[in-house]
Amino acid sequence: MGRLIMVKKLVFIIFAFLGFFATAQIPKNNVTVDVSIFPKETVALSINSEVLLAGELLQYKVYILNTSNRKGLLSKVVYVSLRNQKDSLVFNHKIKVENGVANGDFFLPSNLQTGVYNLIGYTNFSRNNIQDAFAEKSIYIINTFKKNELVNTTQDTIFISALTENPVENSGSDGSSEVFETILNKETFGFREKVDLKLKSNSSIANGSYRLSVRKVNPVEVSGEVIKAKTAIPSENFYLPELRGELISGVVLSKLGDVPLANREVALTIPGKDFVYKIAKTNSEGRFFFSVAEGYGSEKSIVQLYGDEATRRDFKIVMDEKNFHLNQDEPYFLKLDKQLKDWLEERSVQLQVENAYFDVKKDSILKNKFNSIFYDNLGTVFLLDDYTRFPTVRETFIEVITLAAIRGTGDNAKFIVNNEYDPNRIAKFNDIDPLVLVDGILIQNNEELINYNARDIESIRVVNEPYRYGSKIFSGIIAVETKNGNFVPNLSHDYLKEIELPPLIKQKKYYRPDYSNKEVQARIPDYRIQLFWEPNVQFSGGSYSTTFYTSDVSGTYEISIEGFSEDGKYYLAKYYFKIIDK
Repeated sequence: MGRLIMVKKLVFIIFAFLGFFATAQIPKNNVTVDVSIFPKETVALSINSEVLLAGELLQYKVYILNTSNRKGLLSKVVYVSLRNQKDSLVFNHKIKVENGVANGDFFLPSNLQTGVYNLIGYTNFSRNNIQDAFAEKSIYIINTFKKNELVNTTQDTIFISALTENPVENSGSDGSSEVFETILNKETFGFREKVDLKLKSNSSIANGSYRLSVRKVNPVEVSGEVIKAKTAIPSENFYLPELRGELISGVVLSKLGDVPLANREVALTIPGKDFVYKIAKTNSEGRFFFSVAEGYGSEKSIVQLYGDEATRRDFKIVMDEKNFHLNQDEPYFLKLDKQLKDWLEERSVQLQVENAYFDVKKDSILKNKFNSIFYDNLGTVFLLDDYTRFPTVRETFIEVITLAAIRGTGDNAKFIVNNEYDPNRIAKFNDIDPLVLVDGILIQNNEELINYNARDIESIRVVNEPYRYGSKIFSGIIAVETKNGNFVPNLSHDYLKEIELPPLIKQKKYYRPDYSNKEVQARIPDYRIQLFWEPNVQFSGGSYSTTFYTSDVSGTYEISIEGFSEDGKYYLAKYYFKIIDK
């Protein structure tokens, strides 16, 4: 209880901080409070394998930790990226954090060069750390479809060589049996046999956060040390934690002299069927931020400055960058032992066969939960296909949209709503413009909507009474939905920005074959070496049970459970079993 109260107090302090600065990142010379009030937050990564082939799936789990390695309860978004030795991004994932953890995966494409890669994990808040601003794992990727070329003869070399003997016994643990007791129904399995797995531990350890992986042991060993970067290129900003969702921030400046524009509204639209629309106000430094806790699916978003054209055209929007870059040394060359040739050829064939059956074995995407649009079921919806179609938007408003109208022409054209309780338009808010949206995008240049092809409009919703949203009051709402949801405003102005805003990665239910009926999928080959992956192991009464099936690949397999106990202690327990062709 005391810990929860402390977190609530910290949240209050942070929001007070936001009230002063209103941005996701603050220039350090503008920070006037003692930032030591914020507890340190770090990130830890866990992966399914450090040696992977192009065509395999990299799976990972992220732990958000406080100073005592317990679950961090501040950040609700974490960023995971895979980078090559030149710090170029292979992927950059944005993941929702729930109860201090997150997870994801990435299919390694065939265009990756064989080499050493860095898997990086961080939160917006952890970037403030002088040390451990991010977590880092070295990933050794082998591409059997591309020749491994030495680019620079001065490069340090990492060797991947063949093991001369089996690194583990047929069964047993690596000394961690005192922590987790692993119980299998057998010690040796045949192809496509059912495995019953049970883990037992005492409650103080079991009540933690763990991931479970069952994977064939790679017959390789890695020698040579990769020096971790561990430090990012220094930043002049202080980064706030993303307490409720992703923080999107920037600054509004004059085109001449970069003078900040204070106390002006800025609008954000993330388009889509369940679009996100937000309003923020700039502070004295011209800075603004949006906190986006809602789910969304669009890849691009629109940020624009409120106001008339004469005022807006003298200003520009500059968005804050979310990514950061590492201080990298010379890249490493990954040298492969010639004795690995047979293994690599075998695995290459197996992967090609597995990927050929992708549609049969693909994972299930869990549906994202989207929030309802802010005006929900208010007002009246006009489905235009239910009426006589008119070629122009102006005619449509005259003949169909009885609750709203267009007045004036050219630059003076404006939309109004007809309030049935105020037919003479003498009420307090009638001189205020309505909020006009097309696919969730704010319309301030009314001609863009008036000149739009009316036949491409699906519906028009009209809320014909005053509505307050954020810091603004509107005389009503006119919300237009197009048939294809692809409306794009004029992007040629500096006061309106289209920004790349990839959505949160979608969570999956991983494919697991069921061979209880042996005739099912009998003709489909099974060359999986990753038999099981569960990123969120849930113990009940100190035990956890699951089942899975073996594949058609013989060899020694490793069961590994990794994570942090409730009191912040790190554990990695392993157990081994064999699959043979009986």
